[in-house]
Amino acid sequence: MAYVLIFLMFVVSLAVQGSVLALVGTSGTHPDILLVVTVGLALLMGARRGAIVGLCAGLLQDILFGAPLGFFAAIKMLTGALAGMMSDDIYKDFTLAPMVLMLVFTLFSDIFTFFLTQLYHIQLPLSLLSYLREYTLLRMVMQFFIMGLIYPYLYRAQKRGLLLTVRDSEE
Repeated sequence: MAYVLIFLMFVVSLAVQGSVLALVGTSGTHPDILLVVTVGLALLMGARRGAIVGLCAGLLQDILFGAPLGFFAAIKMLTGALAGMMSDDIYKDFTLAPMVLMLVFTLFSDIFTFFLTQLYHIQLPLSLLSYLREYTLLRMVMQFFIMGLIYPYLYRAQKRGLLLTVRDSEE
């Protein structure tokens, strides 16, 4: 049941991200809902499950959005693994902690995205600092508030046993 629920969250996140939010974002900046869901799940499930969730989410995004295969998968896998490593160090019932961590993971994800675009020879007309200033700061704010909206529902689902727990990932 947990796998079906996670897959449905991915599909809904990508549908909202690829349709509604792609049109709403200012100056070409829109939030990465799938990253928010990945970080939220990783904080609840641990490092191993966070990496797996991030890999699956990223591969689905690569397939649906036509990115080079592995582009978003690498970003989301590393972000999920890092968020999962912090799962034992935060109070999971305190929503502000994942919101603040979302700022850090958004910055990490955008820096990693910039360097992967350079590796794949995708030309960006901006330097790293310009990219961070023009896109990342606004995305950090948007994803901060989206995490505040999404995380309480993820936490409740995990408390009801609908999601995999950290103990499940250690077995």
